[in-house]
Amino acid sequence: MWRKQEEHNPVPPSADLVAQPVPESPRAAPVAPAPVATAGGVISKAISIKGEITGSEDFLIDGEVSGKVTISDGEVTVGPAGRVTADIEAAEIIVRGRVKGSLRGRERVVIGQSGQVNGNVVTRRIVIEEGAVFSGQVDVVRAEEPRASRPAVVVTTSEPASPVPIHAKDSQS
Repeated sequence: MWRKQEEHNPVPPSADLVAQPVPESPRAAPVAPAPVATAGGVISKAISIKGEITGSEDFLIDGEVSGKVTISDGEVTVGPAGRVTADIEAAEIIVRGRVKGSLRGRERVVIGQSGQVNGNVVTRRIVIEEGAVFSGQVDVVRAEEPRASRPAVVVTTSEPASPVPIHAKDSQS
């Protein structure tokens, strides 16, 4: 009987002298999942929203939105499944789905390869990838100067302003 136990012992006698790492059980210590970088707000494929959306962090639209989207400090991404009928204003706008409406990206607008935009774009920088569909006008603007560096405009008059409107006929005579 003693011999049978030795035969079934998988560890050889010399293994007692060498420290072997003990495999941990998967249930011994729960492992936290790796953090996933996601947008601050998400509209998934199964969600449809009508109205005005405002916020200040990154926003992902992969569902349907109608109305207006204003994200003051973040990025708006229209995912491949996103369908937007709205004006979008944000620091950066990335379109990989469909947008019908104007885009105002204070820093940059990107229309990805799978993106379709039908509307006007106002931005400092624009990227339109090969394969993208764009119909509208683009207005590339300079960065706004800080208000402190702008010269002040002062208007002084010695007479009060005339309450009588000026007509086009009057200016030709």
